[in-house]
Amino acid sequence: MSSGAMIKQVEVCSNALYDVPDILNSLGMKYYVLIVCDKNTYKAAGSLLRDILIDKNFDVFLCMLNREGNLIPDERAVGEVLTSLENKVEIMIAVGSGTINDVVKFVSSKTKIPYGIVATAPSMDGYASSVSPLIVNGFKRTYDATYPLFIVSDTKILKDAPYDMITSGFGDIIGKFTSLADWYISSIITKEDYSKEIAEDTRKSLNDCIEVSKSLKSKDEKAIKKLMGALILSGLSMLKFGNSRPASGAEHHLSHFIEMKELLSSGIQHSHGAKVGIMTKISASLYNAVFSLNEDEVKKLMEERKHETKEEFEFRIRKNFGPMADEVFKDIDHYYIDEELRRVRQKRILKNWDTMKKWVLENVPSSDYIDELLNDVEAPSDISYLGLQKSELKNILMNAKEMRKRYTILRLAEDINVDRILDLAIKN
Repeated sequence: MSSGAMIKQVEVCSNALYDVPDILNSLGMKYYVLIVCDKNTYKAAGSLLRDILIDKNFDVFLCMLNREGNLIPDERAVGEVLTSLENKVEIMIAVGSGTINDVVKFVSSKTKIPYGIVATAPSMDGYASSVSPLIVNGFKRTYDATYPLFIVSDTKILKDAPYDMITSGFGDIIGKFTSLADWYISSIITKEDYSKEIAEDTRKSLNDCIEVSKSLKSKDEKAIKKLMGALILSGLSMLKFGNSRPASGAEHHLSHFIEMKELLSSGIQHSHGAKVGIMTKISASLYNAVFSLNEDEVKKLMEERKHETKEEFEFRIRKNFGPMADEVFKDIDHYYIDEELRRVRQKRILKNWDTMKKWVLENVPSSDYIDELLNDVEAPSDISYLGLQKSELKNILMNAKEMRKRYTILRLAEDINVDRILDLAIKN
């Protein structure tokens, strides 16, 4: 697999773990390694990796991020890795999946100590990316970080990952249906930078994932390899573009909003990919609803839309984000209640409606199709899995768009007539 100029080596194959010493030597790393893991990933791969490295005369230090419940990529985890760093450590190896990778890449970006990855589950697409989503002050923020020098994915280890982590990876990739659509419409409505080449790479990761949707349940090693390759390719697309735009849209904002609520309530924390898969189905419903309209209907809805005042906006944010409200204001300020900017966007929406509609009809499937894909791999597909009811959905859709400044289908609904659009989408 091509790994691009920045990541030196990517391996997705059986027994890849045994190649780590040679990879380190090829990178000029000869002596001191810090392995970062938790008790589960230590058992899955960390213990064997430690033995392999010691056998090849490496000095191995260990940072175990153990928790009573789920490990969270927060200030505490970052601090533990920082305090485990010895002056002589040449490289860190993140042994794990999403959380451990996010923490180590952030620490690497701050300390300038390089890192590599030994993946233990095909559960998310951030392995190759250079961004790090962290929970800081209880709010999920995506930080610029750095990329790994290598990614080693031993398919014998990956196939033994808990199956819900495998379906999580599938859900994360299925999200590209709507993230790519969000990127495309934003390039027209807000003139955001867009790369057809990178969009095509991301779509390839989506197609590769769909290809194995009926064989993942058996944990077939070839299917697992294909899924992991798709996850890495999606991450490489983010790395090439410079941020997560190709692979993260409204479906991720919805997932982040629900995750924030889970953290604030100390409730069950569902996997990122499970939330993304379900929210991709919801985002697709929004696309299906919005682009069922013709230009005249859109214009009429725009004329009927109610403007949200500054006071109403601030009240809504404080009510729905609670102690995180100030983080929202810091991130997006009052940008999307500026009616002058909205009128500029609305003109572009109407001018380009038929072009956007044609693209969406060709590239965004029905929510029923996404439901079918999720069911094929026995991934959760309904909001009830997340402990949510249909009556809560409108409020979630109304507020999740405030998680990021990025333009998505949720912002398009807002520019047209958010109340009417959300009612239409939820009804269908």
